[in-house]
Amino acid sequence: MSTVSSLTLRSALADPALRESLLASLAMLVLSGGLIFLVTWIWVQAQAMRRARAPEVDWLIVCGHVLDAGRPSAVYRARLERAADLAGRDAGLQLMLAGGGEPSEAAVGRDWLVAQHGLSPERIRLEEASTDTFENLRHARTLLPARARTGIVTSRFHIARVMVYARQLGMTAQPVPAEASWRPTVANLAAGLREAVFLCWFACGRFWARLARRRHLLERIR
Repeated sequence: MSTVSSLTLRSALADPALRESLLASLAMLVLSGGLIFLVTWIWVQAQAMRRARAPEVDWLIVCGHVLDAGRPSAVYRARLERAADLAGRDAGLQLMLAGGGEPSEAAVGRDWLVAQHGLSPERIRLEEASTDTFENLRHARTLLPARARTGIVTSRFHIARVMVYARQLGMTAQPVPAEASWRPTVANLAAGLREAVFLCWFACGRFWARLARRRHLLERIR
């Protein structure tokens, strides 16, 4: 199943497991006359537009985003700003920044929070081993204290996929949108379509793996 928003089609086709899940997903998409994608897109938009509630958490996982010339992108800054705002209100709140690379998205995010908001590095843990959203959460899951009340900070267009991944990994987490509300901008609409593609791929691939009892595929999402 696809777990990578930045994964190129070429690299996906080079991976036998992802190639199998992609073909299965395309077959289901054709057989449904595109209905599966439509339902998925509606779900992505519905989650993006949901009214946020005040998080009651001990830890915030902050999803990374591709860097802009080694600095946090506008999307990433919005996520970091939201985490900083909540951390400023609750002195006991701990942050886990997720995202690998060189330099890692997590490390760049920490440095930005320290420089821009004066947050203590002691409150920030880094998850730098991952290269995609699914790995972000899988690795973060192992770093969190037992029974920690957890929130996941990400962009509204990203919430649906993040929460599906979290549930797949057995995580009980609260979505914490970076933005106060969703706006119908071209960027947000395009991001919603992209998210629907990857979420549809994941869901269809998972369905195929369970239906056909493809253990090698199921192992990829545990």
